Amino acid sequence: MKKSLHHAENSALIKRWKNNAFVRVALYLILGVILYLFMVGNIAPEVVDVSIGSRPTHDIVSPVTVVDEEETQRKRDAAAKEVEAVYTKDDSITNSQTRELDNTFNDIKDILDDEESSASEKRQAIEEVISYDISEGSYDAFLSYPIEEIDTLRRVTTSIVYEVMDGGVRRQNDGLEHAYQRVRDSLVVSSLDERLRQLSYEMAEASIVPNYLIDQEETDRLREEARDQVPSDMIREGELIVSEGDFIDQEDIRKLRLVGMLSESANEYPYLGLALFITLIIALLAYYISFSDLSIQYNNATLLMYIVIVLINVIVMKVIYLFQTLDYIGIGFITPISLGTMLMTMLIHQRIAIFSSFIFGLLAAVLLNGTTSAHIDISYGIVTIFSGVAGAFFLGKATRKTKILQAGFVISVVTMVAICAVTLLQSVPADGVAFTGKLTFGFFNGILASILTIGLMPFFEAAFRILSPMKLIELSNPNQPLLRKILIEAPGTYHHSVMVANLAESATEAIGGNGLLARVGAYYHDVGKTKRPHFFIENQMNMENPHDKIAPHLSKTIITAHAKDGAQMLREHGLPKAIQDIAEQHHGTTLLKYFYHKAKQDNDSEVTEREFRYAGPKAQFKESAIVGIADCIEAAVRSLSKPSPERIENLVRQIIRDRLEDGQFNECDLTLKELDQVARAMCETLQGIFHSRIEYPEDKDKATQKTKHKDQDQGQERADKQKQNKNADKTSTHHSA
Repeated sequence: MKKSLHHAENSALIKRWKNNAFVRVALYLILGVILYLFMVGNIAPEVVDVSIGSRPTHDIVSPVTVVDEEETQRKRDAAAKEVEAVYTKDDSITNSQTRELDNTFNDIKDILDDEESSASEKRQAIEEVISYDISEGSYDAFLSYPIEEIDTLRRVTTSIVYEVMDGGVRRQNDGLEHAYQRVRDSLVVSSLDERLRQLSYEMAEASIVPNYLIDQEETDRLREEARDQVPSDMIREGELIVSEGDFIDQEDIRKLRLVGMLSESANEYPYLGLALFITLIIALLAYYISFSDLSIQYNNATLLMYIVIVLINVIVMKVIYLFQTLDYIGIGFITPISLGTMLMTMLIHQRIAIFSSFIFGLLAAVLLNGTTSAHIDISYGIVTIFSGVAGAFFLGKATRKTKILQAGFVISVVTMVAICAVTLLQSVPADGVAFTGKLTFGFFNGILASILTIGLMPFFEAAFRILSPMKLIELSNPNQPLLRKILIEAPGTYHHSVMVANLAESATEAIGGNGLLARVGAYYHDVGKTKRPHFFIENQMNMENPHDKIAPHLSKTIITAHAKDGAQMLREHGLPKAIQDIAEQHHGTTLLKYFYHKAKQDNDSEVTEREFRYAGPKAQFKESAIVGIADCIEAAVRSLSKPSPERIENLVRQIIRDRLEDGQFNECDLTLKELDQVARAMCETLQGIFHSRIEYPEDKDKATQKTKHKDQDQGQERADKQKQNKNADKTSTHHSA
């Protein structure tokens, strides 16, 4: 009693652990932390211990591609300085200067026309009008020449100033000197005498000013264009910074600091990037699982098994990464990533395996980056995805080890094709030896994955009590001790179990369930009968029924005990829990009608149905419920005297209806639609078993006799129908249906 109570407490604790949301979150967090610890070494920046004047013992190359901002800025400044300033001629200056010169001459003319002023007063007034200095003789010239000559001087001088300035006068590059020379050249051919030429030159020289000004906006635009045309100076990944044995100078130190290879400048961003990378992977995984309809959605034990498979793959990748430092070109392609997807396909589901192929591809891109200085090698990621998906697709529902080996060969072929693809996409000539080495490693990828899968399967099956297809095939072997025990000690029960297995498998597969589990569970569901085989009618050959001599309550105890006894025997022999559950649940809490009614007839006191029901529990999953239905139907159909298709279908649907109304499916997720599919599948199987035979020609007497007995057959059908409940109950009693 204490042992049973302890077992029940442990079962309840395990059930709570399997469905606990906090445990689920903790498992995801643990996976994330472990992944980070495994991958952090792959992204840790390389640091060198050097100083100015030291000599490195090996070539130092850049681990990353970065922009050398300082060198880029220097080159862009130099390019901008080479762009000359843009000048624009300002005609308003030309007009202003000529207008001012003309006004000066007009003022001088007005002074000269003033007859009331003396010569000295006129000279003084002229000095005040002219705002720039000219020679003393030039002032006197205004007083020495008639007004007509002064007008000529004005026209010549104003014309020369306008002509010279209209041609443009620059301040730079001797622009003014060139303008003055043009004035002198123009005066040579003028009609002025020597003295007036000197005066004209002096006034023109004073009036000519630069009218070509810098267009700052256009100049800045052109210089900015020159800057933009200078590409960024890059220190590229793999670029040699310092050769082995060379002295390190200040420029080398600057570059090493820029690429983060000095201890004080080590880049911390990769650590944050890795944390975000893993967070995205875990979030994507959790989201996918939470919206799937697989057992991993709510079963923490399955999730734990999934995490273990992922970590095994990660460990294998980490080991291969260590070998990459030995310069085996392409050794990363030997990593048996499909080991994880094949295990997931066989132990969990194909869909989760295909999805995980992409997760493994992301992890491999980081964990197998030993052949590049970058933190991610996308070529390994691509090859990993293809090999993983190939393993999941081709393996399918494998039931034999040879299928796993065949899947390994397919993975090898797919991996080699993927290697060819990523190599050719690199647009560089492929080295023959290196390429051959990659393909060789790729070939052994699938072979190694299949071998490891076969080797690890038993450990997962034992540790997580998983029923893989191969394990089920193994358990269905007639040489299994318990099956041999049933065959030898209860041959009728063995034949009955085989028939139930056929019905249960076809019905389970019709609704998309695990048909192989239903078949194997049916083989073992009545193993408890081997304790008292002769109390069950299928094993009573040429002997009287012992139940006729004992009380109904004792018969009920003996009959109902076989479910618990069978589960206990299966536990003792270490069979998987699902098989134990089918044996314990296939009767649910159904009523032993025959002994219940017999007890009511034999006893004057009140007899309740509860006393004559199985202890349960009711079916907890589809396969268990279907085995129970098949168990009852097989025995009931065998009791029919003339099983026609119509009678079989009526009986099948009646039994399912009775169980449904009795609440036997309340604790499993069978739907009404699935129950209809189960009924149709079982009817098809039974019709194949009880098929009609060919009727050979009969003579007239036999034909007459057949007509004569037709009414008798119809009467027999009515009698069969009346006895159906009684027969069904007896078969329930003696066949455990």
